[in-house]
Amino acid sequence: IRAFTPAQKLEAYEKQQGVCPICEEKFTLAEMEADHITPWHLGGKTLIENCQMLCKECNRRKSGK
Repeated sequence: IRAFTPAQKLEAYEKQQGVCPICEEKFTLAEMEADHITPWHLGGKTLIENCQMLCKECNRRKSGK
């Protein structure tokens, strides 16, 4: 499974206190996206330990989309 569950996203968001770890800005949950810390294509698992919430802009920049 590649997509994080809503519960995993909320847990990561709360752990980060709504702060994007890349730009260090604060966002609402709706303004953020779940990201694999170790990328999926490199064997990163879809587990809470490998989940971070990034703002949409940083997530796009990180993934090259």
